Amino acid sequence: MERLGRMNVSRQPESDNDFSIVLEKARHGDRAAFDLLVRNYANMVTGLAFRMLGSQDEALDCAQDAFVRAWENISRYDPKWSIATWLRRIVTNLALDRLRRRRSHPDLQEAFEETLPSGGELPDAAAERREEAAVVRDVIEDLPDKYRVVIVLRDMEGVDIAEIARITGANSATVRWRLHRARTIFRDRWLALNSREP
Repeated sequence: MERLGRMNVSRQPESDNDFSIVLEKARHGDRAAFDLLVRNYANMVTGLAFRMLGSQDEALDCAQDAFVRAWENISRYDPKWSIATWLRRIVTNLALDRLRRRRSHPDLQEAFEETLPSGGELPDAAAERREEAAVVRDVIEDLPDKYRVVIVLRDMEGVDIAEIARITGANSATVRWRLHRARTIFRDRWLALNSREP
């Protein structure tokens, strides 16, 4: 499997139905079929990892690890889940593991300090956007894991409540409660940080 390249999180994967035959081939050891799945879902997996981790390099590593884990466990894939849900669950668990390690090793925090690419903005607007993005990342990073996962999946990835429930192993009511709590904590911290500015 080749190393994942530069992130392009705007491209969404084709539908799972289009890839059910490809997945079956991969489940029977067809490496080319699995590579096709990787190419199709790489942006989704890497984008989710980036939104959870905040670092492009760390997201690429996490996505790579997720696909290795998927390949190693492809025989255990349950077809009742969508491919996207299965991959999101793997990358979410791996990203949470990385976040836990990061908390226990503060020197890894500098890997989190990257900024988003500016895309040709005026310097002042780009700087302002980077500052705001950094504050958003900081607020999200400070959320407890159970809240961070649901807010990233729902509000940043657009995943529906039922799929988040399958990814996290919680029921839909718990996911909705965690999302409400995450948004409340986020809003309160955001307002507190912005009220300090002159």
